[in-house]
Amino acid sequence: MEDFRCMNHSQEPAVAQCRRCGKPVCEHCYDPETGCCRDRCGVMNNGSSMPYKQRSTAWTIVVSLLAIVGGLALLLITICGALIFSY
Repeated sequence: MEDFRCMNHSQEPAVAQCRRCGKPVCEHCYDPETGCCRDRCGVMNNGSSMPYKQRSTAWTIVVSLLAIVGGLALLLITICGALIFSY
């Protein structure tokens, strides 16, 4: 990282790279707890911005079953089409 300069302080050498945006940051801009830059991505990782909403298990099961049924229907249509057009 010695060739890179901080995105906020062009005179400071970069000591790390933000794990969220990938930009080089100096020791003043880098937050070692989050691994992100303090000015931009560190604010986004704050709990105050947007809370994480847990998906319900029932919804996950319904979507999974619909995907499986859709895949099986596509497979059946493909097999029937091959049998029809093979004669």
